[in-house]
Amino acid sequence: MTGLKRTLWGGTAFLCLCAMLWAQPQAPLFPVNQQGKFGYIDQQGRVVIEPNYDWAFGFSEGLALVNISGIKNEYGFVVGGKWGYISPDGETAVTPQYDDAKNFSQGLALVNVGGKTIETGMISGGRRGFIDQTGKTVIEPGYEDARSFSEGLALVRQNDKYGFIDQSGKVIVPFQYQDAMSFSGDRALVKLDNGWGFINKNGEAVIPPVYHGARSFVNGFAIVQTEGKFGFIDPAGRVVVAQHYDDAGNFYQGLAAVKLNGRWGYVDTTGQRIIAAKYAAASGFVEGLACIRIGGKRGYINRAGRMAVPPRFDGAMDFSEGLALVNLGGKMNENGIIQGGKWGFINKTGQTVIKPRFDYAWDFKNGLAMVNMGGKMNSYGNTEGGTWGYIDRTGKYVWKSGE
Repeated sequence: MTGLKRTLWGGTAFLCLCAMLWAQPQAPLFPVNQQGKFGYIDQQGRVVIEPNYDWAFGFSEGLALVNISGIKNEYGFVVGGKWGYISPDGETAVTPQYDDAKNFSQGLALVNVGGKTIETGMISGGRRGFIDQTGKTVIEPGYEDARSFSEGLALVRQNDKYGFIDQSGKVIVPFQYQDAMSFSGDRALVKLDNGWGFINKNGEAVIPPVYHGARSFVNGFAIVQTEGKFGFIDPAGRVVVAQHYDDAGNFYQGLAAVKLNGRWGYVDTTGQRIIAAKYAAASGFVEGLACIRIGGKRGYINRAGRMAVPPRFDGAMDFSEGLALVNLGGKMNENGIIQGGKWGFINKTGQTVIKPRFDYAWDFKNGLAMVNMGGKMNSYGNTEGGTWGYIDRTGKYVWKSGE
């Protein structure tokens, strides 16, 4: 929506079913697919909710979004069926009845009545509204488009104009924008008269719409773009990093990846160039390390720019829970997805903790990682078939499909 290019980082695509695993207040539950039906296991691999659903997401705010009668398409999106919610004991909290729905956010869930999921996962038509965790309609489905609540307000569209409502449904920011993003850091990115700027929660324009492109605030800074050059501003609109760069990523752990003359390096929040632009690709810092690419190989650097793990991998992901997912033997396709080779895990010294032996794998979340052996991934990153499972940090299976 912002018109900015998005930096694609080579790595396997994440399946929806591993997103937003619920961790509080009960021990986390993990969605599993057993003979085409979804249920849930605990961290020990015990089935705690029988596989009765045609699709299932992780728990969010105490409830999990599930689908009955939908079918996953080649892009990995579920088409058709009805969406509802279940509790951690497997009881139906909200009967599947919606044509689309999202995870609960700030106590309310965005639902769609009458819409259809098109092949790329977008919802066409219908009306959007919000329900509470009992299934009660709090805000009637009357909007052409909407986003989940963020920082107390939800972005909604009416008569092709965007505005914001509160959790009672009251319009807080009038419908006047050509486009907009949800609130982040007390600021919302909005488009007016073909320019991008930012408003506060009173609807006041705190940063005029003068930019050709922009991204929402992340960790106190926003990327802005004018005539193809990128820089950063603070919430008051002050320029903290001049628009010198050909592309940029958000600030993480005090540094941001920036692209200059075809190479990536890093700047700090004052705009000082901390790590020279010498990498073919670079990600944000996570758990103290950033993934970089030199030639066709990937490794990791620390915040001082020193090589922590020399580039020797054909695919690599950010660290999660102290381990990073890496690939040997794969190649990046036209969609930026690594296909082929084998996936395993390393620690922050580069030591192999779990030998690359999986055809596909995903990050560790709540102590487990989802893996696949023998499946086939298409060019869109959708994996089908094979044997699915979850492994612990030693590489031991705690659950495997078909067993």
